Amino acid sequence: ANAPKIIQAVIENQGSKVTQVTVKVAKVNLSITDLTAGIIGLTVGNPAGFKTDQAISLGEVSVTIGDISQDLIIVKEVMIRAPEITYEIGSGGSNIDAIQKNVEQFTGAGSDSSASAASSSGGEADGASSAPKVIISNLYIKGGKINLSAPFMGGKSLTTPLPDIHLTDIGKESGGASPAEIANEIISSITKYSSSAASSIDLSSLGLSDISGKAADVMKDVKGAVGGAVEGALSGSGDAGTKAKDAVKDAGSALKGLFGN
Repeated sequence: ANAPKIIQAVIENQGSKVTQVTVKVAKVNLSITDLTAGIIGLTVGNPAGFKTDQAISLGEVSVTIGDISQDLIIVKEVMIRAPEITYEIGSGGSNIDAIQKNVEQFTGAGSDSSASAASSSGGEADGASSAPKVIISNLYIKGGKINLSAPFMGGKSLTTPLPDIHLTDIGKESGGASPAEIANEIISSITKYSSSAASSIDLSSLGLSDISGKAADVMKDVKGAVGGAVEGALSGSGDAGTKAKDAVKDAGSALKGLFGN
């Protein structure tokens, strides 16, 4: 009877440790006979320095387990429905990028220095090697959306659909992955698809008057990351309307630069 509460506590505690932000779960449903679980209201908070309430809300997560042994758990399917990603751009990059870097540091992924940092901070070496490994045959993320937020948008946000994601055989090649390694792969995919989708958002929907009126803010927020694209648009000849339109166009290009496209 206490199993759902235990699972909830493990997700919150380990999730917060891996991501280095606050992870919360509203409720866990578990069926031992069917080997299924439901995770409701899983949210991932933001790193320090970001202003939006949270980075990720996974909506409803359903898990179907195929086989369990002492050393390995095989998951047939993970279905994440209606996740909501808040992609907030700060002076040093996005909140999603920052969370991914935290996870990579914890798992030691990416570089020897990351591995050293993970080891020194008690990352995966801290008892994780004795935990069962996991293989996920199919992981689906469907019906999601991305909310884009940035200082130069004047408190406004823009929303675009998150493309459906299908990952297969997570952890299979290595004979099983740790929960942190799985989290890293999932967040990497979310980062990739979120970046692509967010970079296609049309900033002109914010309104030309808003963009032209906040030209200084646009320059301040994006110039350091992507160069002088906006400055060039605002310093050329022409009437105010033309400059405003150019600012919209080049702010969009600058935004794409922040996403790495």
